Amino acid sequence: MSLTATFRSAKIPRALPSKRSGQPVPASASGDPPSEAAKKKAASPWCVYLIASSRIRRTYVGITTNFPRRLRQHNGELKGGAKAACAGRPWNLACLVEGFADRSEGNN
Repeated sequence: MSLTATFRSAKIPRALPSKRSGQPVPASASGDPPSEAAKKKAASPWCVYLIASSRIRRTYVGITTNFPRRLRQHNGELKGGAKAACAGRPWNLACLVEGFADRSEGNN
């Protein structure tokens, strides 16, 4: 069985759950502008992703803070994306690992 058949129904997260309620919180949930310390703390955590081509036998591993946007880039819907990923369009999510504090932590 191919990866695309196995992971075809994977859900792409649109917002991260809050730590208290587990419910997604929009970016503008508070009325006050955040302080610099709060901005750093509220920065999106990094995630490592594995995408699989639905046309050819190819996978791609990447790292980002905004997976839905990045997948749209790989699929050619938005500008950007890796040249190495052009040949495999369209791509489907196979695995997403979230919660890395910074890029170097996700690359290890």
